[in-house]
Amino acid sequence: MTLRKILVLDGVTAVCRFRDDGVLMEAEGMLSQDLMERLAKFAQWYRRMVSSNTDVLSLFSQMRGWSPSQGWIVQGDATTVCSSGNMVCLFENAQGSLNEVMQALTEAAHN
Repeated sequence: MTLRKILVLDGVTAVCRFRDDGVLMEAEGMLSQDLMERLAKFAQWYRRMVSSNTDVLSLFSQMRGWSPSQGWIVQGDATTVCSSGNMVCLFENAQGSLNEVMQALTEAAHN
């Protein structure tokens, strides 16, 4: 799935793909280039933090399936930032389906 196909989903305002070091590879949406680069760097940093936390959760809970983590979601009052693999997007909460967006991100991350 391409970034433009994700961008046209209801509620998506920006989407980008980033490298494992956080460098922006491609981006579509309503953010400036600088903000897209910051979003990519944030997503890479947050993914590393979530991965560490899910490893600890798996260790202490002895429950299977937490690690490796598959993605993350941070939801605010009006906007959500969510990620799967090396894909991240901004989403307006009142305008679409977060499940649909996460599914599209997951598909795109594995292509």
